[in-house]
This record gives sequence, C-alpha cells and structure tokens, in this order.
Amino acid sequence: MKNVLKNEICLRGFRWLIRRRIGRRQYFSLTQFSITGSLEVTMKRFTVLIMVFALLAAALPAQAASTGSIGIYAAAVCKDTATVSVSGTSTWTTNRVRVRVYVLNDKNEYKLHREAFSATFGSGDFGFGLIVDYSDKPVAANKAMRLDVTLQRQSGSGFAEVMTVSQYANAVDQLCKDRCALTITTSDKAPANGTVTVRTHYGSYFRPEGRLHAAIPVTAGRAIFSTVVAVPCDWSVRVWYYPSTGKDRTPRLLPSQYWPGEFGVSLSNPAIPYVGSFAKGLPATRPLEAGDPYAPK
Repeated sequence: MKNVLKNEICLRGFRWLIRRRIGRRQYFSLTQFSITGSLEVTMKRFTVLIMVFALLAAALPAQAASTGSIGIYAAAVCKDTATVSVSGTSTWTTNRVRVRVYVLNDKNEYKLHREAFSATFGSGDFGFGLIVDYSDKPVAANKAMRLDVTLQRQSGSGFAEVMTVSQYANAVDQLCKDRCALTITTSDKAPANGTVTVRTHYGSYFRPEGRLHAAIPVTAGRAIFSTVVAVPCDWSVRVWYYPSTGKDRTPRLLPSQYWPGEFGVSLSNPAIPYVGSFAKGLPATRPLEAGDPYAPK
C-alpha cells in the first residue's frame, strides 16, 4: 500500500512537471507502468551508451604530446668567449636555444655573466654551436664557471622553457675571440698508450708538421673526446697519434670523416667535431721533423 501510494505521488508529480513544460492544452495521460517502463528502458539505454563511449575512448589512440630534449655535446670556455655545441630534438613548431654563462663569485654563488640566443628553428633533430661573447668583460684564467643551456619553444608572443642542462668548467688561460674551438673524438679505442697531437697543417710531407695546438694523452682501450680552444679559423687541421708502447711506434694520422679531403675549422659551424679512427690510422711516410718532442726515442 505504501509503495502504491508512493508511486501515485511520483506519477502526479511527473504529470504536473509535464504540464508545466508543455502547457495544459497538450496534457496527456500516462500510466504508472508506462512511466516506470520508459524510465527503466531509458536508463538501460543510457548505461549502454556510457559503456560504448568508454570503450571507444579506450580504443582511440591518445594524441601525442609535444616534447623536446637537449644536451651539451662539447663546451670550450675561455677568458673572453664560450663555445657550446648542442644537440637535441623537438616536436614544437618554433624553437630556440638560450645559453647562459655564470661566474662563481667570492660568496660561492654563481652569478649570471652573459647570455646568448640561437636563431629560431623548426621541429625535428638539431645540432649546432653557439658562441657567447663576453670579451668586454673577460674573466680570469681558471675562473669557475657554469653553462646553462635551455631549449625553448614559442608560446604566444614569447618563449617557454622546455628543458635545461648544465655543465661546469674552468676558464682556460686563452683569449679565444675570433678563434675557433675544435672537438676531437674517435669512433674506436686506442690500441696502446700514447699521445694525440692537433696541428694546423702546412707542408707537403706526409708527417706530423705544422703549428702544434694541443697534445692529448691517450690510454689504451679508451676513445678520445677532447675540445681544443684558440685554433686559428679557416685552417685545415690534422690529428696524429704517437703510440708510446709496442714495436711499431710510427706516428699515424687519424683521418677525419672527410678524408682524403682536409678537415677545416670555421666559426660558421663550430659544432662539427673531428671524428678520427685508430683502426684507419695512416703511418707517416717521411722522417719526422727534428726536435719533435713526441717522436719515438
């Protein structure tokens, strides 16, 4: 009896609501059964629709979010400039790279010294070098410094940060403005201990000759990764390997990726490394220069 009375009250309320919605002249009679049955059918259909939409949402692939990453390949920090080679990837349409150079002060705090920005570039992989010039405010040799490299994407009328990486370094005792930095690396490992020299090449003999810019110790079983600063720009460079152990200690040219062409250093693209190979080393065919400090004794 209570349930019947409850249903009758609900039915009358529903009729009143319909009259309010569609007007008294369009009033029509509904039975309790038809109301209850329609509501049950409607609710079942609604439940089925929710399940269908949920299944479709789960089956559809999610839209890939835009992403980006960046890394420091090499860095050369001098008293007046810093050269940073970066590489990374981005799915954003418009990007740029910001480099900030910090100097450690007497309060043990890194303070911003100078910043520079790359030109904008599109989506995909990227790799290039940036030169930060602070020659108007040079730092002391061996000064502790920090480089913050940030990938930025366009956001409205400005740029938003995507990712930042940092590297610490001490300024070398060189003035490097209008001079080049060169990263030396090898695709394989040294067969023996020795020394690798970096020279701007001149002369016609196939031997280590030219102005010496760096001498890099090499350990057997290790690859080379080193950055040389203050190399004259627009010169060709050759890298020679002097093994210090073994029967054959003849110096060998580590040919670059452009061999038999020469490798030239340039300010226009300081990010390109000299990639040599010990396995492809070419022995010197002429007597070494007198007084070569790395020649076998």
